[in-house]
Amino acid sequence: MPTPLIFIPPLSNAKNLDLPQPYCETLHFIQEIIKNRNPRFSVPMLRPTLVGTQALIFFLLNLVIPIGILPVLSYPTTVKPIPQDWSASELVEQGREFYTNGQFNQAASTWKQAAQAYESQGDILHQAMALSYLSLAYQKLQQWFDAEDAIAFSLDLLETGSDLRDSPDYQQIHAQALNTLGSLELALGQPDTALEAWQFATEIYQQLKDDIGITGTLINQAQAMEALGLYRRTCKTLLQALKLDNNCDLSNQERFETVLQTFQQTPDPQIKILGLRSLGNSLRLLGDLNHSQQVLKASLKVAQPPLEKRETLLSLGDTERSWYNHYKQLYTRKRLRTDQKEVKKKVIAQVNHALKYYQESLQESSKSSASTSLDIEPKLQQLSLLIDYHNWLENLNNEDNNDNQSPNIQDVKSQINDQVKELLNSEITKLPASRTAIYAQINFVESLISYELKSNNHQDNLQRSSFILQPYEIAHTLVKALQEAQLLDDKRAESYALGTLGKLYEQTQQWYQAQEFTEKALTLAQGIQGDDIAYQWQWQLGRIYQALGKTEEAITAYQATVKTLDSLRQDLLALSSDVQFSFRENVEQVYRELVDLLLQDEQSAEPIANKRIPDNRIADNKLKQATEAIDSLQLAQIENFLGCNLSDIVELAEQEIDPSAALVYPIILDDRLAVIVKLPKSGEFIHYTTALPKAKLEQTLESLRIELEKRFISKNSRALSKQVYDWLIRPAEELLEANQVKTLVFVLDGGFRNVPMATLHDGEQYIVEKGYAIALIPGLNLLEPKPLAQVELNALAFGLSDMREDLADHQGFADIPFVKTELGEIKSQIPSQQLLNQDFTSQKWQELISSVPFPVVHLATHGQFSSDPDDTFLLAWDKRINIKDLSNVIQNRSENSLEAIELLVLSACKTADGDSRASLGLAGVAIQSGARSTLASLWFINDESTAKLMTFFYEELAASGATVTKAEALRRAQVNLLKEPGYKAPLFWGAYVLVGNWL
Repeated sequence: MPTPLIFIPPLSNAKNLDLPQPYCETLHFIQEIIKNRNPRFSVPMLRPTLVGTQALIFFLLNLVIPIGILPVLSYPTTVKPIPQDWSASELVEQGREFYTNGQFNQAASTWKQAAQAYESQGDILHQAMALSYLSLAYQKLQQWFDAEDAIAFSLDLLETGSDLRDSPDYQQIHAQALNTLGSLELALGQPDTALEAWQFATEIYQQLKDDIGITGTLINQAQAMEALGLYRRTCKTLLQALKLDNNCDLSNQERFETVLQTFQQTPDPQIKILGLRSLGNSLRLLGDLNHSQQVLKASLKVAQPPLEKRETLLSLGDTERSWYNHYKQLYTRKRLRTDQKEVKKKVIAQVNHALKYYQESLQESSKSSASTSLDIEPKLQQLSLLIDYHNWLENLNNEDNNDNQSPNIQDVKSQINDQVKELLNSEITKLPASRTAIYAQINFVESLISYELKSNNHQDNLQRSSFILQPYEIAHTLVKALQEAQLLDDKRAESYALGTLGKLYEQTQQWYQAQEFTEKALTLAQGIQGDDIAYQWQWQLGRIYQALGKTEEAITAYQATVKTLDSLRQDLLALSSDVQFSFRENVEQVYRELVDLLLQDEQSAEPIANKRIPDNRIADNKLKQATEAIDSLQLAQIENFLGCNLSDIVELAEQEIDPSAALVYPIILDDRLAVIVKLPKSGEFIHYTTALPKAKLEQTLESLRIELEKRFISKNSRALSKQVYDWLIRPAEELLEANQVKTLVFVLDGGFRNVPMATLHDGEQYIVEKGYAIALIPGLNLLEPKPLAQVELNALAFGLSDMREDLADHQGFADIPFVKTELGEIKSQIPSQQLLNQDFTSQKWQELISSVPFPVVHLATHGQFSSDPDDTFLLAWDKRINIKDLSNVIQNRSENSLEAIELLVLSACKTADGDSRASLGLAGVAIQSGARSTLASLWFINDESTAKLMTFFYEELAASGATVTKAEALRRAQVNLLKEPGYKAPLFWGAYVLVGNWL
């Protein structure tokens, strides 16, 4: 039976809340003040001619803001004391001592007196300095309006005293005031304004030739860049701060150690602490988890006060959590149960490591007398991690009931309940208005929503008492966060609060309220160009429209989501796949939900299932849009894998390049398999579906792959192969014949990528025996097609027949004795230059491919395709050749004005064992190599059959001239081999797939 609804009251504005009247009056009063006062940034930012230099005393401003945003260095500056009046100067020094010891109330009181003393003396310059310090103390106390007034007054005084601007003291105090302004703006959720202030401060220090000031403000700029999501720029700026080469690729261990030592040798301890922590966080965000861990641990070794140690421990916890996410994703890719168990142990270990660091961070917070908000962040991190872990365990569906390593999920629930109680006891909803408080409340609510939904998802009778907090209590917390975001004019936080309210109403199925809040959140996000949050509300709006039965509006919202994601993804491609969106949980789901909507019956708004003949109830434009969505997903997956923007592509959909080729899209949805075929010449789309749970389909494909790798043809193998043929091809047979289709070009999805389509069987013969040539493309985007016949055929061939016992990279790989035969047969068919064993070094390989215009490159060596770029490689005599090496070679080839490789052959490769998404590595290699076509094997056969098939293949290419495409040459070679005695089984001939241009 459906889950009963838990209704919460409408929350369109503050009037609807049952809040104490004084609170509402105060809220209204403050709103009026903000509305009527001058804009906060009306104070001119002076950019005078600067001379002179002055030493600085650094103070660390510990801002508690959303995860990933670090504390910033602020600059209360030591200037020459005034001999006539030591009392004001002594007050300043006393304030510094209070501030350093975390006694912020006393610091504020003392600096306020100092400002008054300087004012009574008519000393505008030092009054501005004291007010700048005062703003820092107010920021620590989260008294934001006082902090804002103090720094505005300070800058205004500096403008008044502009006749002093040529003095070194003026420049130092002005730079320090800009630093204070930057720290305030970052705390108030205005990182772009913070960045501008710190850039001005950096200019001042550069003209003063103050290296310490330059270093500090550059580190501050890095914090603002991180808050803006500019992670690559964050890393480069940090390296620039210490005058290092700003290349953030620290994969070379020697370079990494140089960078680490430079930070460690920084004389100023506060810059050392913050610099190392900033670098560690930056490396985590760039996906370099090993080095992030090392840098943060190095930072922890530097003597530091409790609040600094707290931040470093928190960062270490976040890095451990990134490892946890990494292993979670790895678990989903593992097909073998033994592999899954090993990865599961690592997931559990990383959870414990992260929780340990968060707990240690909390213990350091307790040593300080600073705001209780310091306790909130570690607790929130613990809670969100525990809830994510709980949800992941539930998703495993008790698959390891006999696994003693599996934690008791009830224990995890108990930890979650305890953590929620601790957060409620720490008065999370009563924190002073600040960006910290707003995000703390929103993160708290997000965690609760996620937990309550998962915990109660399978309960038939959902009662209010089953919630830790009632929905209306959750809503009140969000409204408080919303009001505070409005007070601080933090549009980003306001959008988050509104969108989360919309999500809450969505989950309680109050659709119109959900729509209202989600639309408001989206408008705000788009107003600040916040694509990273806008896509979430567009997606949410699509789901809400779908629930309301507004299919066209839902499609429009989903298409907007995809467009935003495509734009946003380009900005994140520099990051690792662990840092980018989780495609399994987020982005991929958006694309598939859009396709699901597009493939619904327009009259009934229901999926069309079990239509084993082409169906014409869905408009052609909808089918076209569905293929475009899948195409975008395929491109996104590959760009995500490679970490780069594939700019050198053309739209195959807009070209008629082969009148005998049909495009076939198998699309895996949760409850059915949809197939879309685009016929040649007419461009007509046809569509048919099979009602089939996704899990059953994937299991069938996995079973077929296992059968195909056997040295004989089993009864089960034939049955499974026929089953997949019936799903994909049989409904379209007549139309394919009528349209004289000779080549089937597949855009494969999910587990279909691990099955060579050439091995499909119609019950009487294999599909290649029926005359269909087979090719794969990652999507309707590829390098410009060009028939091989237009190119003079000669090859550069590399082979590795002998594995080295003394080389770690060769361990676990067997000799390939038939490689010599294979290369010899190639040479007998087409002109070729060959390098075997010792001659096949990575350097020689790179030199030749970069400089010599061979249209065909053949590698007969071990290789592996994996969903992990770091585990996708080819073996040379001296080392592994990885994806990055391929990229470098292609870049050099392009710089030398060489034509693209027409055909890359990888004859002894395989997909990684137990990796369900390993074929993504093949697509990555095919594209990163720059080859128009790639012929590769999905499994390794240490047998002379490989040499035979390659001989047949090159014979067809050499003999047929312009009459045969590469796909047809492969088909003929496969048919020739399977007809030879002893090679009938697909193991010998079926592993090979042609990716890319099939002409």
